[in-house]
Amino acid sequence: MITPFWESAPFDGFTCCDKQGRGKATVATVVPTETRDRPSVSLTRNVSQCLPSTGGFIRLEMYALWLICLFWSPLSVAAQTPTDLWDLGQREHLAGHYAQAESYFRTAMGATHLDDADRAGILSDLGKVLLDEGRLSEAEDAFAKSLAIEKRLGHATAAVLGNLGAVYSVERRDVEAVTILNRALKVAQTSPTSSESTVEILNSLGGTYFRQRRFKKAEQLFQQALQTLAGTSAFEDNAGSILNNLGVVYCEQRKYPLAEEFMTKSLLLMAAHLGSAHPALTDVLDSLGTVYTNMGRYADAEAQFQRAIAILGQSDRIESGFRMARSLKGLADAYIKSGRKAEAAIALERAVLIARRNLTHPEMVNILEAYSRLLVELGKPREAKELRSEAQRARVTTAMTVRAYDQN
Repeated sequence: MITPFWESAPFDGFTCCDKQGRGKATVATVVPTETRDRPSVSLTRNVSQCLPSTGGFIRLEMYALWLICLFWSPLSVAAQTPTDLWDLGQREHLAGHYAQAESYFRTAMGATHLDDADRAGILSDLGKVLLDEGRLSEAEDAFAKSLAIEKRLGHATAAVLGNLGAVYSVERRDVEAVTILNRALKVAQTSPTSSESTVEILNSLGGTYFRQRRFKKAEQLFQQALQTLAGTSAFEDNAGSILNNLGVVYCEQRKYPLAEEFMTKSLLLMAAHLGSAHPALTDVLDSLGTVYTNMGRYADAEAQFQRAIAILGQSDRIESGFRMARSLKGLADAYIKSGRKAEAAIALERAVLIARRNLTHPEMVNILEAYSRLLVELGKPREAKELRSEAQRARVTTAMTVRAYDQN
């Protein structure tokens, strides 16, 4: 699972797709259809093979669970090989336990005997975790190091190029993002590459064009990503995020019923695959909440944001704050539009406290600016001016420190 994209004013709701992992608990298939002369999508199969827990894991017999806990105990980490730690990190990432995943990957990186190919792979997976946590500069650094190793080995894979391009896209470095993502797509099309890598690249390109307000191009890329997945074993893993992204495009075009349809199907698919309390679901919940806010369905919007906040409030589920700040900001938007400005101020004040921890992320700066605007409306111009100045300083700092890596 890779990070979402989130814009402050017209819309904030993209998700990136990635292979979700091994051993699915529930199988669900979504296929693109054409109905009423417009694009649509239908959920055609939902076969429960076993019951998923709220964390997305399969419920096991007690003795099996005891054995897993015994062998996966942190006390045994020192005895694990780098490959074992890498695998454990991937499992924790899939479960939405980002701090644990990062710990496993960094421990694996510290192994004395680790060949370059494995080091590049672990760095790439570490970058994905950091990207999911909104730690963009750290994610960029991990992907760039992975790419440098691959170049030294004589090749640059489409996956790592695509990952680095995804970071550039989230950082709003559109020219660099399009350049490296198109390069990644070319590599994917001319070398043996999994469909997942191609889909991730198309998805990131779609997000980049969306932010340039080239909505038709974005829609075409997302549709192409769905078509690439059609009929493959990776469909269930990746389709949910793409359906959400198409819904984001339709929302921006004010096609709200269509946006709601795609996002609802996305939510059903992702919940079936990951579990009902996985942090990745909050990306779609925030998107759906924004649609309902724009439709004037404020109670429905509040319900989506509050569900997202509840998921993220589980301390053992997610360690990153940027998703919480995003959900609080969406809740505040719904409150503002429904005339509940005092409640909006409370939500935005909480969001700002979180946003200040990561002001290199464009979304977090947007939150400061949103709170500044509300403070003006509430008759607090001095506080608003201070917050606006803080946001401006953060933007200048980010512009001065952002790095462009050699892509040749």
